[in-house]
Amino acid sequence: MNDFQVPDDFPRPQHLGAVPGAQAKFLAVEYKGRYYSPGCTPPELFERWQHCMHLVPQFVSTCIETKKGKRAHMPEADILDQYLVRLIETGWVGRDEAKWVIREAALQLGWPTPEAAHGG
Repeated sequence: MNDFQVPDDFPRPQHLGAVPGAQAKFLAVEYKGRYYSPGCTPPELFERWQHCMHLVPQFVSTCIETKKGKRAHMPEADILDQYLVRLIETGWVGRDEAKWVIREAALQLGWPTPEAAHGG
């Protein structure tokens, strides 16, 4: 059996869907006899989490270089905030995942988390 451990604070996709009919319905995907929201099976979440975890050290490294160089005068949370905006714009990850990546980078750096990265 695969061990797909993902931190509880990692964002889960939210899928809103409508299916016609008189009775209430919900979207679900079956995985190993259990039902999950679309995109939330253990292997799907694990894959998304791994993708995000590969981004965290890149942002940590970039933030350190930025703070030592051209943005030495900027508060650390502002540096992270700028990278949050850029990460969202790339489309590499979803908005909530981008916030999570920046929170993780802040944690590893020991920097304050920018306000825009809270939640999600």
